[in-house]
Amino acid sequence: MKLNRRLNRKAMTGYFAVFAVAALVAVTVARSHEEKKRMINKSTPVLHVKAVEPSLKFWTERFGFRTTIQVPERDHIGFAAIDNGSVELMYQTYEGMQANPSDPLGKAAEQGPTFVFMEVPDINAIASALHEIEVAKGIHETSYGAQEIIAKEPGGHYVIFSQLPTQTKQ
Repeated sequence: MKLNRRLNRKAMTGYFAVFAVAALVAVTVARSHEEKKRMINKSTPVLHVKAVEPSLKFWTERFGFRTTIQVPERDHIGFAAIDNGSVELMYQTYEGMQANPSDPLGKAAEQGPTFVFMEVPDINAIASALHEIEVAKGIHETSYGAQEIIAKEPGGHYVIFSQLPTQTKQ
């Protein structure tokens, strides 16, 4: 009987070892799959402008963004990042982009403007916040049922503010 218990313990230890290896392989495969599935953690547009300061003021004063990074460039801001908790934007001057004349991206940055799409919960609150800002297209309904307003921010880029239609449960 004692021999049988020892064999059972050895067998259990062996089963445990096989289970542990199998679990380790499964976790490793799952992590590898997850890493491949999410190779990119975040996306932040870098908007190129003549001057960073007016765009910072637009976002911080009207929409509550805060400046998280600010890099000087001679007597002005050359680069800045702003954030509101769920959205991050970066601004860089054309001058900073063209610091190296042999870099072809410097010229590419001037070809803008960029269009930035932002989902919002209340299109009317956005419209109110846009007073004294160039509105390229007032509140309108899109073909997919969203209410949108398109504004030109001080750096010359267009921001599409979109209140998406609410989904009805079926």
